[in-house]
Amino acid sequence: MQPRVNWAWLWAAGIAAGVLAFAGLYRPFGNIVRAATLPVVRFLSGAASQTISVDERIKELESRLSVMAADQVRLRSLEEENRTLRSQARFLDQTGYDSVGARVIARDVRGTRALLTIDRGKEDSLEIGQAVVTDEGIMIGKVSQLQDRIATVELLTDPLSRVATAVQENGQLAGVLEGRGNGAAVLTFIPSSETVVPDQLVVTAGTEEKVPRNLPIGIVNTVDARPSDPFFSATIEPLVSLDRVVFVSVLRPSALRPRL
Repeated sequence: MQPRVNWAWLWAAGIAAGVLAFAGLYRPFGNIVRAATLPVVRFLSGAASQTISVDERIKELESRLSVMAADQVRLRSLEEENRTLRSQARFLDQTGYDSVGARVIARDVRGTRALLTIDRGKEDSLEIGQAVVTDEGIMIGKVSQLQDRIATVELLTDPLSRVATAVQENGQLAGVLEGRGNGAAVLTFIPSSETVVPDQLVVTAGTEEKVPRNLPIGIVNTVDARPSDPFFSATIEPLVSLDRVVFVSVLRPSALRPRL
């Protein structure tokens, strides 16, 4: 048989516990419990705040790292621009060419065309057909369109570009450099009597009125020649990355020098 629950005693015990709690007799026991658990509560609270502080510190460091990386990119860009300007100034000083410096303000070199827009134009005595150079006098194209304060430069790799060229070794007219788009250029109509081999430097021939001779253009990459053909061709690799040019110089006839 199950023992009978004595409800009278249970009621009496409950009433006694209530009276004791009301009288505050359990307060010392509660204080002991709080004192025992207070270090644990403080540790957990400190760990949570420390975790938040570490996360904020990580975010701060990541933000600083991003700023430093951006500053490093800008510094490298400025160093490259400074190097380009120095090399152009050195070339112009040595050759004595009359020129006007310009900054590239727009470019179209990813599609079928290869064009730059510069911040100089008719007001700076530019003319269509003038040679445009960068670095140590490396020719990259010719002025193709003009407005009062801006001009379009047709790069050597543009499909419409044509420049008379020579091999530096002999300086004789070797052929016509034709742009093929997508950063490619081909030296065509090379007489079979000419000797053109890979790694030779190709320069301007000087047969064009507004393009001086011996301006560096590119390096012979591959040669496509057949014994039975009167002419052969060669692919040319530009000396500079045309899609990264920032500063250029336009070579002008001295007669067009602006009056001071």
